[in-house]
Amino acid sequence: MTASVAVNDPPALEQRRRLAALPWGWIGPLAVSALAGLLVFHRLGSPHALVWDETYYAKDAWSYLHYGVEHNWHAGRDGEPANAYFLAGHPVAGLAEGGEWAAHPPVGKWLIAAGIAVFGAGPFGYRAAAGVAGVLAVLILARTARRMTGSTVLGCAAGLLMALDGSWLVSSRMSMLDVFLLLWVTAGFGCLVVDRDRTRAALAARLTGAVYASRNGPFVRHGWRIGAGVCFGLACGTKWSGLYVMAVFWVLAMLWDRNARKAAGVERPWRGMLKLDLLPSLLGFWFLAGAVYVASWWGWFVSGTGLQKALFGQVVPGYQRNWAERHPSGIWPSFLDPVRSLWHYHAITLDFHDGVTQPNPAQSWPWQWPYLGHPAVMYRTTFQAGQDGCRATKCVAEISNLGTPVLWWFSIAALVSMALYAVLFRDWRATAAVGGYLASWLPWFPAALADRTMYSTYTLPMLPFAVLAIVLLFDGIVTPYRDRPVRRALIWTCGGAYVAAVAVNLLYLYPILTAQAVPESAWHARLWLPGWT
Repeated sequence: MTASVAVNDPPALEQRRRLAALPWGWIGPLAVSALAGLLVFHRLGSPHALVWDETYYAKDAWSYLHYGVEHNWHAGRDGEPANAYFLAGHPVAGLAEGGEWAAHPPVGKWLIAAGIAVFGAGPFGYRAAAGVAGVLAVLILARTARRMTGSTVLGCAAGLLMALDGSWLVSSRMSMLDVFLLLWVTAGFGCLVVDRDRTRAALAARLTGAVYASRNGPFVRHGWRIGAGVCFGLACGTKWSGLYVMAVFWVLAMLWDRNARKAAGVERPWRGMLKLDLLPSLLGFWFLAGAVYVASWWGWFVSGTGLQKALFGQVVPGYQRNWAERHPSGIWPSFLDPVRSLWHYHAITLDFHDGVTQPNPAQSWPWQWPYLGHPAVMYRTTFQAGQDGCRATKCVAEISNLGTPVLWWFSIAALVSMALYAVLFRDWRATAAVGGYLASWLPWFPAALADRTMYSTYTLPMLPFAVLAIVLLFDGIVTPYRDRPVRRALIWTCGGAYVAAVAVNLLYLYPILTAQAVPESAWHARLWLPGWT
């Protein structure tokens, strides 16, 4: 028996060492992302229609490929006849004259255009980039949560919870802008978390055994903050609402710098942050983000010029591109006319957003978003028996922008817990989760009180921070029992059961998230709250 143990143990130990040496910090998140990709890309081309605001963004993206700017279309309120021509593969037949006004900046539409360039202008093509963006957001959140908790399992759980959310799934399967905003906000936040860790390590290394004449501490480079500036610039270049999240996290980053200096033993951490961190952050964060935002309008800047002719083969001035030439200024030099025109374009767009107050059956208010009070129904069609495989008297196919209730409802308790944790223990992770959630949510309240029309699709940037709150709450519960294996195993089992419950909830709702035809009775059974109809 002794000889057997001596012979058999070394290979087993070696195998365990090899498994432990694998880069699970990447393998786990990539596996979760692969699962997310399966959820997104299965039947991505269905329905064969321009769903909800795809009627704008898919056609605008096609215009970007051919003109560099939004082109005008022959389209009424229902998008026809341009939509029919577009879906039939003859988009040129639906074009009108001149450039078209657009309510949002270009970044998201350029990314949709990239999908069309690779896969064609059909439904799969104009949705492909959204699918990729959704999967990348899952990967980034998993890696960020892993860094924040120090646990690969919890990092993977965060990515998996996002991939099991219905609103994430719907947004990742449609050529709309919200999923791109989610991607850049999550990526910008992830860069700041890495920068926080690198800053603290650099300060600790440089102050160990060193004496600085200045009591403010040394200057530290923030390379990852530059990445955050790029990401948040792209977020604002997708939707202006990215600015709120950017501002909140910049303030948090400054506080992290101050706290890093204090933890490293700097005598005057506030003064050190203000003198050595504030100005570089204004340049490497705000100025860079602004430059990225302006650069994203390059197609509009070159429109109406010979460069547009060289790049796209034709000249179509973008909307308001020549406004400054028609309204000369006695103050500004003429070479700034494009900038003045862009400023005027933004003023028009801001006035439009402030004036969108027409009632809409799909609209919802911000106070309804956390509990999923009124998700937007983006697509619905009915079938009679025998049509498209319908085996009931009547079937319904629907796409509802509905988050997974087991996730969103529990996240309310998790966020309240994290808010208390942030106040009582000044935990930076809890502060970040709550701060990101509130920055994505509270700015909509003033507009709502002014009767601005808004929809549940705006909630998507809240999702990663709701997920982080859940994961951090679990981490806070399990940490005191790390040396008590029985209770620790019980807590982990409860956590696994919760993730399983979220998965079951998503699978149950899956038909009304992806336009799968179900009997009308089964459709009604999935409408849990009155507002879901």
